[in-house]
Amino acid sequence: MSASLRKAIATLALVAVASPASAAEWKHEIAPYLWGSGMTGATALGPVTADVDMSFGDILENLEMGFMGVYRASRDRLSVTVDGVYMGLGSSGRGPAGYLKADVDMDQTALEVDVGYEVRERLTVFGGLRYTDLSVAVDTTGPLGEQSSDTSESWVDPVIGASYAIPFAEDWSLVLRGDIGGFGVGSDFAWQGIATLRWQVAERVGVVAAYRYVDMDYESGKGSDYFKYDMAISGPALGAVFTF
Repeated sequence: MSASLRKAIATLALVAVASPASAAEWKHEIAPYLWGSGMTGATALGPVTADVDMSFGDILENLEMGFMGVYRASRDRLSVTVDGVYMGLGSSGRGPAGYLKADVDMDQTALEVDVGYEVRERLTVFGGLRYTDLSVAVDTTGPLGEQSSDTSESWVDPVIGASYAIPFAEDWSLVLRGDIGGFGVGSDFAWQGIATLRWQVAERVGVVAAYRYVDMDYESGKGSDYFKYDMAISGPALGAVFTF
């Protein structure tokens, strides 16, 4: 993790806790989850381009390692949310005409830190930073022979968004969240939408089911150093929430 990213995250955390309140007044939640996601899009390394179309079954079959979890701290109207995702994947596919075969190996890490404020009851606006790190290797076989390329890229996107909570039963609630980011600072543009249904089964334990869609378009370099990551990742998620 770069020094600039560590500094930015530390600044967000200081903003969140810069109140005279004691630690006991904060509510903390940890939510590990499984994201049954699929991926569609394209990635390019120099002259080598590969289309990606992977269902959740494909990802599960090719998943080498994965971790997903959310931490949230809140007090009164203020909140801090940290969302982390790591996936190590390997896959094979073919180009649009079927003549080009591509083997793609990708390790992806995403870490987002948001600071939110409840501007009115159940409506929270937030801003933060999303750090993305990718290691991609592409091997292709086609009419022109074999080509191989690999690279590592990382960037930080500013993110702004809002969420709205809808309680509709004693122990049930629905949270709708959307955000946009990038704006040419890191990626050209990125956006995300999440709908989360929560059932509070006990005072300190909840169960969540969600649908999450993330779309990101990032490009850098030219010629042999050109890198492109234009990908949509979407699917249902299921997890547990522990409150303390």
